[in-house]
Amino acid sequence: MSGRPALAAFFAPVRDTPEHIRLAEELGFSAAWVYDSPLLYHDPYVTLARAAERTRRIALGVGVVVPGLRSAVVIASALSSLGALAPGRVRVAVGAGFTGRFTLGLGPVPLRRLEREVRALRALLAGGEAPYEEGGRPVRLLPVPGAGGGGAIPIYVACRGPRAQALAGRLGDGALTGIFYPGGLARVKQGIGADLPLVAHAVGAVAAEGEPLAGPRLAAAVGPVVAAAFHQFAEQPWRLEGLEPGLRTEVEEYVRRITARIPPERRHLELHRGHLVEVVHPEDRELITEDNVRRFAFCGTREELRARAEQLAADGVTELAVQPGGDIPAELGRLAEALL
Repeated sequence: MSGRPALAAFFAPVRDTPEHIRLAEELGFSAAWVYDSPLLYHDPYVTLARAAERTRRIALGVGVVVPGLRSAVVIASALSSLGALAPGRVRVAVGAGFTGRFTLGLGPVPLRRLEREVRALRALLAGGEAPYEEGGRPVRLLPVPGAGGGGAIPIYVACRGPRAQALAGRLGDGALTGIFYPGGLARVKQGIGADLPLVAHAVGAVAAEGEPLAGPRLAAAVGPVVAAAFHQFAEQPWRLEGLEPGLRTEVEEYVRRITARIPPERRHLELHRGHLVEVVHPEDRELITEDNVRRFAFCGTREELRARAEQLAADGVTELAVQPGGDIPAELGRLAEALL
């Protein structure tokens, strides 16, 4: 694997995810992450607890945890419980929130609240004290005999913009961002600092030679990330700034159509159905073109993906975390064969 980042898997936690994580370990993946979005997926801590009992080596991560979905006390307790099941293998990423907040009808949390969350989790996981939200009195974990422990739990900071990158550099044990960061991942590495581990997240699939990227198999595997990429513009229209003209025109037409059909008071419930798992809306299906798959998915032939992974390593990415779609066991095998 010389010249390429460590390979991890990302999963939307559902019933079969623990078995998929077991398979990922068997195939040689270094880590498995699961999303935390309560209105969409199964509970990440239950999922990883089941996976911990089936695995021995693979790192187990929750990402991203969003302030306000659960209190820092509950998150710290859940992570400590996982640590007791999988000592030395648990990690967490904390972020301002995308679907975990938007499905509640809310936007991302302010950066100052994200910083408070990171500081509180770090203190609690280290056995220290942190102010509780209600009243601000100090609290700490008070484990009873038999609770067990699992050692230190690294805290990654999900960072999209320069200020979040600076926060990751100050307080994080690592950083997590999307693979298609505007301006390139080398800029993220510069923002967080040269020595901090950087995880790049993507939804991806391996194409056979000559297979169309928008064909049925690959559309099922990576089409949902194309749809999710457009969803963000309906929620955050200011992100239209800086888009290339052709893409901006496509995005504006999509936003016009989807917002005309789904009323504002229902949009937070309807827009993100199937997020990163399935394509739900008819408007979304029209987005799955070869150009958009290339823009928003880590998708290509084995040789193309190897070359892209090597470029990611050159840009400072230390771990590439890919979510397989469609036939997940088969896609895990293809990704392992291509990138390990």
